[in-house]
Amino acid sequence: YEEAISSEQPLKAPKGFRMDARCDWGCGGGVQYPMSDCPWCGRRQSWNEDELFEGDCPRCGRGVDDGMNACPWCGNDATGRDLIPRALTRGRRLLLVSRIRDWGYRVLLRPGISGVDPRYPKIVEIEQRYVVGKQRRDEISWTMLVGLLTHELGHSFLYHHWEWTKHRRFVRAFGEVDKAYRGMDNSWVYFQNRRIAIAPRDHVTAYAAKHPQEDFAETFRFYVTRRGRLRDLFAEFGQKRKGVILYEKFLVLHDFVRALRGWS
Repeated sequence: YEEAISSEQPLKAPKGFRMDARCDWGCGGGVQYPMSDCPWCGRRQSWNEDELFEGDCPRCGRGVDDGMNACPWCGNDATGRDLIPRALTRGRRLLLVSRIRDWGYRVLLRPGISGVDPRYPKIVEIEQRYVVGKQRRDEISWTMLVGLLTHELGHSFLYHHWEWTKHRRFVRAFGEVDKAYRGMDNSWVYFQNRRIAIAPRDHVTAYAAKHPQEDFAETFRFYVTRRGRLRDLFAEFGQKRKGVILYEKFLVLHDFVRALRGWS
């Protein structure tokens, strides 16, 4: 209360005002989201937006939804795609030359971990720390970013065509993709590596042996980054004495991509 400034009696809230919380400073007044200042005492307010939005803006850190193109707080790109234009362009071109049709995927920079939620198969989240990290060591090269992006696109592609995973030929090549993850670790994966690993015998990389879903995502990454050229891939398989099942994995993916385009 300030003499000659504050009202002697508590004022009524204006018509249409919705009191979402009490003032952070304990003045007794109510504030309505998203007011930055208390209308009663004028002091700065803070809000917990975790339950209000689906993610955070890569620029200002305020809440945004996955479907937003512009941040309602700072006006910048809410997806963060303007921060990785080179990697996105490269990824789109690789899909194009590999004859893989765009399935409507949407890439977002978000805090946390890179991945795809099976409930929202078209949303591909990339760890924003790799791009806008406060410490230089957090950031990764754009070639690594392209590898990470194509790997996560592999997960998105798989979830988007989940019915395909029930087909006998797919199961024979990759296994049961809906089995539980067991013993997954946080080991660093060099997604920029485009060379086939010598071991294990039936997988393109050691990481692919972790789980059938990771096996498919890595197979998808190599298929896309090698532009769908099976002849070159198979020649390298022969040099490294890969198992027959690895050939089958790429043939299964290749034939499915052709089928989606209506080719026999």
